[in-house]
Amino acid sequence: MKAFWNVTFEGIFWLWNLNFLTLVYFGILPWVAVPLFQATLQGQIPVEFSLTLVALIAVPTISTIIGGKFLLFQPLQLIRFFYGVEAPLFLLCLLRLFVIRELTPASTQLLITISICIVAFCGELFWGYAPKRKNALQWLQMATHTLMLIFGIYASVILLFYALPLAVFLLQQFLKFEWLGGLWSILSDPHSFTLFWLSSLSFLLFIFSCTLFVLMPSVLAAMYLNSGYRILKNFARDYGNKKMLSGATAVFIAFAITFVSLQNQPQALAFSLLANSPKNESDRQTILTQSNKIRDGLVNAYLSSYRYLSSIEENNHISAMYQHVLGLDKSAGKNLQNIYNFFMSPFLYQGTSKDADKAEKLYAEFFDTPIQKAEKIAVTHAIQSTFNQQEVKAGLLNINDQKVWLASQQVTVKEHGDWADVELYEVYKNQTPEVQEVFYSFSLPESAVITGLWLGDTNNLSKRFPFKVSPRGAAQKVYNSQVRRERPVDPALLEQVGPRHYRLRAFPIPPNNVQQFPGEAARPTEMHLWLTYQVMGQEKGWLMPDLGERRNIFWNNDTKRTRNNQAVNFKEDAWLESFIPASGKVQPALHEVSLENGDRITIKPLSLKDYSLPQGKRIALVLDTSRSMGNHLKELSQTWDWLNKHGFADKDLTNNDADLYLSVPKDATAKRIDDIQQFQPEKTIFYGTIQPQEMLTQFNSLRGDTAYDAVLLISDEGSYELSRSNKTVVNSPAPLWMIHLGGLPPAYNDGIIKSLQDTGGGVAEDIAEALPRIATKLALGDSVVSVVDGYAWYLQQQEKATASNSQPTTDLQALAARQLILGLSKKIKLDNLESLDAIHAIAKKYEIVSPYSSMLVLVNEEQRQLLKEAEAASDRFDRKIENGKEDLTKPNNPFKTSIPESSGGWILCLSAAGMLMFVNRRKFRA
Repeated sequence: MKAFWNVTFEGIFWLWNLNFLTLVYFGILPWVAVPLFQATLQGQIPVEFSLTLVALIAVPTISTIIGGKFLLFQPLQLIRFFYGVEAPLFLLCLLRLFVIRELTPASTQLLITISICIVAFCGELFWGYAPKRKNALQWLQMATHTLMLIFGIYASVILLFYALPLAVFLLQQFLKFEWLGGLWSILSDPHSFTLFWLSSLSFLLFIFSCTLFVLMPSVLAAMYLNSGYRILKNFARDYGNKKMLSGATAVFIAFAITFVSLQNQPQALAFSLLANSPKNESDRQTILTQSNKIRDGLVNAYLSSYRYLSSIEENNHISAMYQHVLGLDKSAGKNLQNIYNFFMSPFLYQGTSKDADKAEKLYAEFFDTPIQKAEKIAVTHAIQSTFNQQEVKAGLLNINDQKVWLASQQVTVKEHGDWADVELYEVYKNQTPEVQEVFYSFSLPESAVITGLWLGDTNNLSKRFPFKVSPRGAAQKVYNSQVRRERPVDPALLEQVGPRHYRLRAFPIPPNNVQQFPGEAARPTEMHLWLTYQVMGQEKGWLMPDLGERRNIFWNNDTKRTRNNQAVNFKEDAWLESFIPASGKVQPALHEVSLENGDRITIKPLSLKDYSLPQGKRIALVLDTSRSMGNHLKELSQTWDWLNKHGFADKDLTNNDADLYLSVPKDATAKRIDDIQQFQPEKTIFYGTIQPQEMLTQFNSLRGDTAYDAVLLISDEGSYELSRSNKTVVNSPAPLWMIHLGGLPPAYNDGIIKSLQDTGGGVAEDIAEALPRIATKLALGDSVVSVVDGYAWYLQQQEKATASNSQPTTDLQALAARQLILGLSKKIKLDNLESLDAIHAIAKKYEIVSPYSSMLVLVNEEQRQLLKEAEAASDRFDRKIENGKEDLTKPNNPFKTSIPESSGGWILCLSAAGMLMFVNRRKFRA
């Protein structure tokens, strides 16, 4: 009998390992692993997958070497090594590679415990109980083997859930003899010799694996319990039963406490804290003190499908399997499922599938920013823990990513006295094996105007693709339809998204693995982009675009930069410098520009003495009290100091006066404060999120019939991505100005842009800049369109234009057309297609970008036809909010299934035990 078991033990070890190694080294390695490693080097597959595959192959390889060198004539030790070390390690690698995703504290504890137990068992297997002189090692063995007892029972229980139905399934399938048909079809095909031996090895490996899997629960439990018992018995012999029991009990209690405490997932507390809106400032302050816990909970809920195998609610595969294979009733199956859920709780989410959307919404409302933007590192790490491909469109997760290298950058300035034509020419090289989009959000001086955009595959100007000025909604619609991974074709889109704000997107940047074929035209390996604009000169020279946000694009010391054909050593980590110095002193001059329809724009330079401060003016201050404003208390205090200094806080209407309107998030009450000296920024609770349209609506509901000379909405950079409405236009009783403390936003929604233009308002980063511009514009008269960048811009009919010493010019028509659109937007109600088409016609004639007209680069007839259809549609000016949110592809839930018909029962059982191999093969084929 002993000889029988010795042969059996050696047969199990050697047959499984030899089958596996033959299949790996003659099948998987040459056909799958090599391409997989090449794809990893090219960045197509995360490194973690290849490293885990290496470990998966290394475990049986090293185990075979150890078995042949040290355990060749020790069959009992050989089978102990196989079931106690090799099989658990192999299974652990499989689970980590294909099932377990981003680790949580609970799953990390369990995996560390398993690893400790495997190492401890291996140590006991080869070296036994430590000598008495090594006291510390003996105590360590006692502790680790206590854990081994726990793990042996735990692992056996988990595996037992699958082993019983699998045994029934294998017996049923074998007795059907359906597998003989597939075997005969292979044997009867003379061209399938390679397929035959690979299939045979795979079949044998699968049969061995399934058989071993059925036996594993009882064998693993017996071996680990026996090993733990021997070590604890020896420890009790040396130190006494009392110390042994005390030590083992302490380890068990420590493990149990840690295990139970880590089951408390943080989302439950976060949801409970935000379940009801706070009723007063005290409640808000209390909730704010829990911000870190709320953040942890909401992020955990949002990423639950990446951190957990399933939710408890959706996990029903054990119940379905036992009902179908063993015929258990629904109640018994549910009870088994509940027991299974308890043991698998470290890997199960304690919530529902709807929690991710709920967490995303609550995060935006509480933290005043999108979760993907604020938690980019956590979201990106979770995605990389699975093989999930991000969208090709540059979104919030791509902010500051380094995927496309700015290889070269050239700036050319053509000076024309006090104004200039500026050309920016850049070359992009993709550093990834997938097509990418580059995204710039930037600002220009308010009077500047963009005059051109081109794309090219080379630096050949004659072959570059030209732009077309199109209605903003139509241009956006066509561009977004072309941003795709399949059959990517070059488009580029340049939009004005605020008084100073622009958004540039270009796609596709060719991947870094483009293959060239002899006899065919060279395929593009880089993208070339040209952008031109006109700008008025300043004392320091010519203002450059000011970068607000970039996605995918990056630059370094190797980026070649030239300015007016002269190489420059640009050491700053910036896209562009603030100014290009002028060749000489810029002398502001008076210009008159005649446009069609008898319109004339007069550009008059202003000196410092031409600016005036408000006198006898009453302004409304609409204060944003959302959470992010709490980061700008210093700037807010400085704003209040300036208002006090210039007579806005003394309640004397003959001087200046200001009323304060505190805007608040939902379920709170907005306030009006006529004496702004009562307001103390440092004692204000900044909470939640609120959008500009909502602030203005609250202001209108509180102001009554109070008349104002200007309305100043004081906010920070804001959260354009959280805008809920792009069309809502809130009326303002006076010019609306947006004062952004700490920096300008990346964009405004079109409703706010229209409010700014309809009222003749503007944007500024400081109230000290805005109020002198407001006062000066009022003093110069109604014909002034704007006071900006050191000039006053007048719009007049030619017969009404005053005589001057200036000479009419056509060179400044683009700059003048920019002001004409701004001036007409105040006079014309832009709430119908006829008016919008008229405004767009101006931008199209003078080939400029405006808030209503965008530049789109097209390269083929299909795109031109799409644009023609979009321009004819009634929604051609309806632009959608580009929130940058990526629709993440959630991993499959391996524990969710439906009760199948009787003909499909084998699928469930096969999934239960062979799920890992199935996923493995499918992954390799991909």
